[in-house]
Amino acid sequence: MATYQGYDKAALERQMQTTLAEHIREVEQASLREFAFGALLNSNGRVSLNNGGNGYDWQVEYRRHNVEGNTGQTPRNFAQRNLWKLAALQYRGYQTTDMIYTREIEANKTKEGVVKVFDGLIDRLTTSIRQFLATQYYSNGDLAANADGWQGLETIFPCNGTLHITAGTQRTANAADLVGYPQTTYATLNTILGTYGGEQDSTITWPRALADPEFDFWSPLVVNYQSTALGGTTPTWLDQGEEAMRFAIIHAKRNGGLSDTITNFFLDRELYRVLLNKQDNRQEIQVQGRQTLRALGFTTISFDGVEVSSENAIGSDIGYGISLNNVMLKGMQDRLLVPEGPTYDIRTQAHLAVVSTLSNLKFKSPRSFTKLAKTADLAL
Repeated sequence: MATYQGYDKAALERQMQTTLAEHIREVEQASLREFAFGALLNSNGRVSLNNGGNGYDWQVEYRRHNVEGNTGQTPRNFAQRNLWKLAALQYRGYQTTDMIYTREIEANKTKEGVVKVFDGLIDRLTTSIRQFLATQYYSNGDLAANADGWQGLETIFPCNGTLHITAGTQRTANAADLVGYPQTTYATLNTILGTYGGEQDSTITWPRALADPEFDFWSPLVVNYQSTALGGTTPTWLDQGEEAMRFAIIHAKRNGGLSDTITNFFLDRELYRVLLNKQDNRQEIQVQGRQTLRALGFTTISFDGVEVSSENAIGSDIGYGISLNNVMLKGMQDRLLVPEGPTYDIRTQAHLAVVSTLSNLKFKSPRSFTKLAKTADLAL
């Protein structure tokens, strides 16, 4: 009794043994948070369920046919040209479990049971895993700690320093450079610029240069918002966060087409707060043509036609630019979260319950996604 009533550390022993507390029969959901990425995917039909196979792959058309001049009598050379690379991922999963002994069920069934543990067991497990999954949209699935989990956004963004602003070569992260030097493997394909051939205009550096499709078809755009080349008063998010976002929006369109357009920015809460302060009293133009986060009840603003919001799951001083048309959440089962139980185990006299998922994210091509980062963070 004394341990259970530990809320009153000054209580006398007699009081603790003779006077009960008023146990309010409501549970405060202090652990719940709202997350935007999953809500956006679900509301826009970007979740695919009931998929089979050991994993999934997709063909990436990474280059075009050669085109030559012709005078009407120029000789022609014919040769097969492969235009595709194969990207492949496996399904991964998560699970959460709980158990309750028969004795606990019996003790908890009457008015003495403040929280009816058995009655809401599956619901609480479902809430727990849903809340956890909301953070995994931003995970790096290549880290050893995440080997069995989703390959989230951070999987495609690792950089090894920055791209030299004039030479266009990799170097240790430098505040003079505009973008990070992408260097990782996603879905079995390498993100390093030029890995699969192609060239770019030598008079200007990527991503501003005109480049062959194969040069950067699998390379994400990581913008250094502390770059001294962005033109802010000081190289900080406060003075040039908007310039960094605009740079990302414009250069994410370098390959043309509406399908690669950035539709959403998700920012760390502090970056979002600073941005809001700068956006005060400015006119907002709302994004049309799809189910927006604002329509789902989230607080957002519009910047250059892109919906911007904060997200609790994002690491500090980071932002992401999302192309909604190029991301899909794929699951193997007929629902994303599959409950099992409670099932009675006669050997242990316990009821066992689990909620699990076998699924993974698919980013159609890293080139359609952007990240906003500090100079110091642009290193493996």
